[in-house]
Amino acid sequence: MKISDITCPACQASYEVAESISVRGNPGRAKCAVCGALIESWEEPKLRAYRLVLPPTTDYPLAAPPSPAH
Repeated sequence: MKISDITCPACQASYEVAESISVRGNPGRAKCAVCGALIESWEEPKLRAYRLVLPPTTDYPLAAPPSPAH
């Protein structure tokens, strides 16, 4: 198994890609689960699986600073 990272060219979502080196698959294409853009296409018979690791926008709430100790 070969593991690599890929980023959607349209929305910058991050994916991990697992590619089997022992099991044959089919030619195919992968689309972004977030925006639907084409991430990758291949003609060779490879089995690949994509996992969304980080969506393009992650808005974390701002944490209030700790109050000073008196």
